[in-house]
Amino acid sequence: MPVVEAVRSRVRDLVQRASGRVIWRGSPDVRRIALTFDDGPQPLTQAYLDVLDAKGVPATFFVMGDLTEQRRPMIIEYLRYGHQVGGHGYDHARLTTLSTRQLLDQLERTERAIGPVPQGRLWMRPPYGATNARVLATMLARGYMVGMWSVDSEDYAPGADVDAIVARCAPERVGPGDVILFHEGYPQTLAALPRIIDGLVGAGYELVTMADLVAT
Repeated sequence: MPVVEAVRSRVRDLVQRASGRVIWRGSPDVRRIALTFDDGPQPLTQAYLDVLDAKGVPATFFVMGDLTEQRRPMIIEYLRYGHQVGGHGYDHARLTTLSTRQLLDQLERTERAIGPVPQGRLWMRPPYGATNARVLATMLARGYMVGMWSVDSEDYAPGADVDAIVARCAPERVGPGDVILFHEGYPQTLAALPRIIDGLVGAGYELVTMADLVAT
């Protein structure tokens, strides 16, 4: 068996043994969608919270440890507004490139920066979505839920504009149970967000956190 296929097989086996703790999407039978945001807290974070609050929509924010330490009050704000907070590594290092000691250091420093969360078990999204059997095993052994995504808004792409982001997240491009990936640092994402929410809600979707997406 080629090395790449062997690694993929190990990851698949590990995911199957993880008892639903590696999440790409929720049930396709329930018209729910989760909006998720990476790389915060950012200077635009409060504006994101204001938009979501005005629309009455909860979301999941995967935050970085170093930025959380720089903007510690924002953790309280995420939670006060009713959002879920998860980890996104300490400094956005690609976890697959780290030694196990360095990986554990990333996870532990991020946990300390975030502190306790209401759902008890902390969720983690690997930066870049980069993972392998060793990284997954380490995260699962620490008790994490691993939150991935099924729809990429591509708001980070060069030349990404509001209309393109809205189109990628339109009701005809998503489905029940989808998890949509956004990022906090982009004004084009912030501008697209009200139109995306209105479109999905108008199509009969309930927008929820990732924790709630898999709770039903």
